[in-house]
Amino acid sequence: MRNLKPFLTSALRLLVVVLTVSLAFTACEDYKLPEWNPVEKVDPADTLDPAVPVDPVDPEDPEDPEDPEDPVDPENPVDPVNPGQDGSMTLAGWYELPVARDADRDGVDDLDPSLYYASHSFSMNSREYRNYSVCYSGEHHCPVWVAAPRHSVYEQKNVKRTDAYAKDPSIPADIQYNSKSTGGGCNKGHMLGSAERLCSREANVQVFYYTNIAPQLSAGFNTGGGGWNILEDWVDGQVCSDTLYVVIGCYFDEFTDGYGNTVSPSTISFGGRGDVDMPTMFYYLLLRTKKGSSGKALRDCSASELKCVAFVRAHTNSLKGQKPSSREMMSVSDLEKITGFSYFANVPNAPKDSFSASDWGL
Repeated sequence: MRNLKPFLTSALRLLVVVLTVSLAFTACEDYKLPEWNPVEKVDPADTLDPAVPVDPVDPEDPEDPEDPEDPVDPENPVDPVNPGQDGSMTLAGWYELPVARDADRDGVDDLDPSLYYASHSFSMNSREYRNYSVCYSGEHHCPVWVAAPRHSVYEQKNVKRTDAYAKDPSIPADIQYNSKSTGGGCNKGHMLGSAERLCSREANVQVFYYTNIAPQLSAGFNTGGGGWNILEDWVDGQVCSDTLYVVIGCYFDEFTDGYGNTVSPSTISFGGRGDVDMPTMFYYLLLRTKKGSSGKALRDCSASELKCVAFVRAHTNSLKGQKPSSREMMSVSDLEKITGFSYFANVPNAPKDSFSASDWGL
């Protein structure tokens, strides 16, 4: 027995080692690195938050584990927000979206049946990207707002401008323009510009849907050096690697802007129909991180890390040559009081009640 004691001692020690290693590997199973997934790879495209698009008219349950996850933080998907008490909801959870009152998800506003909602997406490099979402008015026969992300991945020049003007297949055809003809002193003004979607033909074709086109005065507003073109060029300079989230909108009641220009409502012949209401004002809403390159999802940012603002211009030729200034800026909440829409509801920390012109270099 004395000769077996060293052997038994060694065997016991070996058993302890084996058990310890086995338990260690078992414990590590809970912390093992996930398999590499290109969607989870940190690159400029992923800062877009371009989840496999969910149709805002009929989004899937965000709690479903098989639903597409937000690539910014794939382990913590963005959930839709329901900030209203009347069935309002901001569908799909995308940061740029205003509140869409469409609780039954039929694409028609629950309180105003003249308003229609749609969203468009496209495929590129074996993944789906959201393009833009639109609220279109069957009363005014014009877009009310278009919401979209802006990032260099969308604007890489892979294709040429398509000029593929056509009706939006997701909105009733009878309330849209009937042709690409113009009138009323206006040309065809893109809400989301063609140059902002040159990454693929499909993406560019979609921005030529009539629901993304509004009548804009051709002499001094939507032309070289025009008031709107100058603002669009300035906005181009705000695109960042963290993604710039924008809402471009129209207003149809009488309006006086910060430069003292007053425009009254009018109806014109445009797009092959004689009942198009010409917007009295256009606005551009911007939301992004202050740094522009933080690598953080907006929902993970504090209010002090974010900036948002509304640029508002009366629809007039007299703004030709007018560079952006603080006179046309207002807080997002002040614009909400004018338009009646609620913006950026999926970003609770967005500083909508205030803005600083200096934050925007103005």
